[in-house]
Amino acid sequence: MFGIGPEELALVALLALLVLGPERLPKVMRDMGRFVGDLRRTSDELRTEFLNADKYIERPAATPAVTWGAATVPAEAASAGPPGESAFVREMREARERLRDT
Repeated sequence: MFGIGPEELALVALLALLVLGPERLPKVMRDMGRFVGDLRRTSDELRTEFLNADKYIERPAATPAVTWGAATVPAEAASAGPPGESAFVREMREARERLRDT
């Protein structure tokens, strides 16, 4: 964990015990645990939202599709981008175009 071995962790715990004292140390550790848990939950939610972002992109239903190999893409994306363009790069390009148009 961040390059901290058991010896360093024990030293930090001992210093925290000396600085904070036995009365305040449990409360501080509990608060730190809650903070790390909240940070981890927020990070997981952000990762999930980022990975599922393609499900929230609205596509026009009436757009004709073109097939490139095994992939089917809207005709406007097929005509506008180079044949080797990945889906991620195409989505980024289309998002930039939409932002530019607004």
